[in-house]
Amino acid sequence: MQIKKRTIGAGRPLVCVPVVEIDEDGIYKAAERAVGQGAEVLEWRIDWFAQAVCQDRVERILHRLQEICGDVILLCTFRSRSQGGEQEISEDMYVGLLELLAKSGQADILDVEVPKLSNPSDVIRKLHDKGQCVIGSKHYFSHTPETVQMQQDLSDMQRAEADIGKLAVMPHSSLDVLRLLEVTARMKEDYPHYPLVTMAMGGLGAISRISGEVFGSCMTFASVGKTSAPGQMPIEDVIKILNKISESMD
Repeated sequence: MQIKKRTIGAGRPLVCVPVVEIDEDGIYKAAERAVGQGAEVLEWRIDWFAQAVCQDRVERILHRLQEICGDVILLCTFRSRSQGGEQEISEDMYVGLLELLAKSGQADILDVEVPKLSNPSDVIRKLHDKGQCVIGSKHYFSHTPETVQMQQDLSDMQRAEADIGKLAVMPHSSLDVLRLLEVTARMKEDYPHYPLVTMAMGGLGAISRISGEVFGSCMTFASVGKTSAPGQMPIEDVIKILNKISESMD
């Protein structure tokens, strides 16, 4: 998959930096810092924005972020509280926000929380009709589910026709991390052309954030200042490690 001349799903994972600020000025400054330090994907976490329900403000910020991004991919996410986010909204409001973001034409990729929707396939289809690329996502912030459940989650995202499938879990042992990596590798082997983003959160899962090229995760999340999830490492460290691993695989 190609977005802004960047390849998603092959080679070294792209490095995504989340922007988690509550006001407009802070969002722009954080975005400029992230792009300046080498982010390849910029994620605007809209749920952190204090006026996330104000359509005019959201659209204005989107346009400015796209200007700041240039060749950097802009990923837009509203993470609900049940999935580890900062705000909670109804399903109808969530779908309305997704449609607004897609209609704007400014989001290169849009995160869609599969558990939030009663009919994710229908919502994703409507977003595709607007020309929107979609990541289908699911997060487990308290545990790592059984292997068969993780496989099912990623398969469900593919069946819902999300362009990319994302799964994040919280490990309580090294075996939990290994199971996530195994699920990722098996899914990639069975569906080599379907891009995946997977990670085990927290310090225990750090290895999953830098081993994507080996196991099949096409994107990893790093920090420039604030983090959006436990275990994110500074962008400069992540880029160095990913580059070393990629060089060794050539």
